[in-house]
Amino acid sequence: MAPRVIIRPCPSRVTSSALCLLLTTGLWGCKDKGPALAHLEDNTAFEQPDLGPTNDQGRRIGALIDLSPIHVAAHKKSAVLGYLHAGETVARSERAYDNDQCTQGWYAVAPHGYVCTEQATTTDLNHPTLRAMGLVAQREKSLPYTYAKTSQMTALYARGPRNTVLAQGRLGRGTVLAVVGSWTAPDESQEPQRLGLLTDGHFVRADDLRPLQASAFNGLLLGDQQGLPLGYVVRRGVCRWKLNGDQAEKLDQLEYHTRLALSGRFRTVQGERFWALDDETWVRHRDVTVIRDRHEFPDFARDDQKWIDISVITGIAVAYEGKKPVFATLVSVGRDRTGDPKQTASTARGTFRVVGKYITRRTPAGTEAQARDVPWALELESGQWLHAAPHHDRFGIEHTEGNIEVSPEDGQYLFNWSSPSLPPDWHGVVVDPAETTTIVEVRK
Repeated sequence: MAPRVIIRPCPSRVTSSALCLLLTTGLWGCKDKGPALAHLEDNTAFEQPDLGPTNDQGRRIGALIDLSPIHVAAHKKSAVLGYLHAGETVARSERAYDNDQCTQGWYAVAPHGYVCTEQATTTDLNHPTLRAMGLVAQREKSLPYTYAKTSQMTALYARGPRNTVLAQGRLGRGTVLAVVGSWTAPDESQEPQRLGLLTDGHFVRADDLRPLQASAFNGLLLGDQQGLPLGYVVRRGVCRWKLNGDQAEKLDQLEYHTRLALSGRFRTVQGERFWALDDETWVRHRDVTVIRDRHEFPDFARDDQKWIDISVITGIAVAYEGKKPVFATLVSVGRDRTGDPKQTASTARGTFRVVGKYITRRTPAGTEAQARDVPWALELESGQWLHAAPHHDRFGIEHTEGNIEVSPEDGQYLFNWSSPSLPPDWHGVVVDPAETTTIVEVRK
């Protein structure tokens, strides 16, 4: 469900460089009268018209609130297919339709579904909210927005009267957030503040933000040139070894998160098990995380069914199409690897469908290491999430409150690879219970 939004008339002093934004959790919105409407006799739905060329930039509709719902039918009680995010636009039908559910008009949008223009969206592409939220998600990059971290405890501002901002809370030091714009406005002290605009329309002092250096770790595409087994170094001080008969000689150290191409051969020397590398050096089994071939498969691993195999004990993930592994990486799981997720910071085990996909998910305050806008979020039917973590580099190590976290680059890959696909210009998609979707199996 979209967050509750209070809509008020736009202040007359708001300009295109300011925001027509925000009060509670959403954004300010100006009502858009729009074109003349054709009334719907049927109060539930109508056949979706041909949108024509969807690259017509003049025939688009934009979102004014944090999450603007896209319905399966022209009725507010119909199922939600997905969401648009404030500032983003999508191709729309030429005509708008009126019914008792949306007197300002329903538009069909690409590739399917309907949005209401009463509060959440507008056909005015010069609307100040669309201009202010001009930095839309960059789906081709590992992070969809510019991310920053607070350097100290700082105020969280909302827009106030007469182009001022009012403190509505505080963010702790080290909070990670996405920044989509900037503004300068006085606060309660009447001193002008340089502000960073957040994805929900709130503001933070720009002087209290520092650029975020996200992890560069990434998994590996599997194919003819590279298969399993693979090894990863997940702690400091791990060395390569040279084996001479029953003697083992320590060589140079390997960097944290080094990926190792294992030959599949292993030896035991003085009670210690070693894996052979392609360069004829060796690594100790206890020093590395090994991702091996799987020989037994669940019943659903048929044809081209996409699924992700995750081990909470080893902190690994392998993406499969049927029984073919296509991608392997490291993940962070709950700090208590084998505990009860209802009582401890552990990851629930079982087989779960992906029921939603979102370019970003705003985490509740005080959770998940203070990351507000986690990217590439897959919602599991267990209530947990698989998403990217822009704020740490502890992949392959237990670390989270229970969600499954991957690096930004891996998150982008899994998000784009997994089914169903997210339509262009949408921020999130909700999976129909009858629809084929990606399965995530979480095991020991």
